[in-house]
Amino acid sequence: MGKLKEELQTILEKMPPPNVAVIGRTGAGKSTLINKVFGAELARTGTGLPVSDAFVRYPASMEEKPLVVVYDSRGYEMDKSWRYRDDVVKFLKEKKLQSVDEQIHLVWYVINAGIKRFEHFDAEIISLLRTERVPVIVVLSQADIARTDQIAKMEETIRNYRSEFKFDELRIVTVAAEPMYGEPFGVTELVNLSSELLPDLYVEALVARQVVDLELKRKMASKYIKLSATACFATGFVPIPGATSANAIATQTALCTKIASLYGYGEWVEMLDKVGNLTVASIVTVGITWFLDLFNTIIPPSIGISGILKGGIAATYISIIGATYTSVFEKLSLKNLNGATKTEIEEFIKSTFRDEFRKNSKIRISTKRDIHKIDKLIESIS
Repeated sequence: MGKLKEELQTILEKMPPPNVAVIGRTGAGKSTLINKVFGAELARTGTGLPVSDAFVRYPASMEEKPLVVVYDSRGYEMDKSWRYRDDVVKFLKEKKLQSVDEQIHLVWYVINAGIKRFEHFDAEIISLLRTERVPVIVVLSQADIARTDQIAKMEETIRNYRSEFKFDELRIVTVAAEPMYGEPFGVTELVNLSSELLPDLYVEALVARQVVDLELKRKMASKYIKLSATACFATGFVPIPGATSANAIATQTALCTKIASLYGYGEWVEMLDKVGNLTVASIVTVGITWFLDLFNTIIPPSIGISGILKGGIAATYISIIGATYTSVFEKLSLKNLNGATKTEIEEFIKSTFRDEFRKNSKIRISTKRDIHKIDKLIESIS
């Protein structure tokens, strides 16, 4: 296993996974929703681990360290609804007695919008969930087969329960994960809202594991880059990565692998090994012209670039590198690489890196106040 691959795997393993419970009756579209958000056919029949009378765990292996753990309810028929309610409550109470990392951190309560009804039983289950202080999002699934007025009526019905069950702040998202016609909708809104409601400790892993919202990944990447740029000012003087400092190289490598972790679940771990030759030295070689132009605009050429440079110079460099990695990984995630050879993939990465490095080299970070420019730089990635 290559060094970058080992570092990336370590980062992924250190992200504490959120536990998401997906609850709903049979035919609500829970599995379709789970697979759309997290990809890789995570919830397949017969592949989960039964953990109670009401829930199946994905992934099934307790040894595996996943980025997200999903507890999918087995579904229920109306003639067994009350027993199902008791099983759900029992499961949540048992989880509540375990460590914080083992508790349920978020619930998606899925209702088939095509059925066009929200019943008292649903309201009672949600009320019990909220009593346990678990954030709940009501997901009106398969919304493509319901009319707008029908969905509006369901939302009104849900809110009409707010007096009895105190639903004032209940969040509702309308979703079509696999519509019969047209494009999926509502899934990115669900992921965004989930990231808002989850405890901060678990947001990073959710962002990395979900596959439907690249904007959310970009925002997290921007956060990483800003932290690295701020650290450059905190140290005062930082050698340029790729010159002589092993510590500086390690810092850049850490930023690279942190960004890769957002895009790098599964196949991206392998991809890092394939582009492992893009070390700090080769990055500078690839972009040497722009690299020299960048620093010659900030300090006189007579000073040279081999000595200790101001934090602003290092912050500028790390911002360019961070933005470039973000661009490369995002473009890789959007490109169909099925059937591509190793050489073709590496050539795509190299050419994309050169283009993005040139574009991102326009940024200048001279003071801490300039760090906000990183957000705009990352926002321009598409």
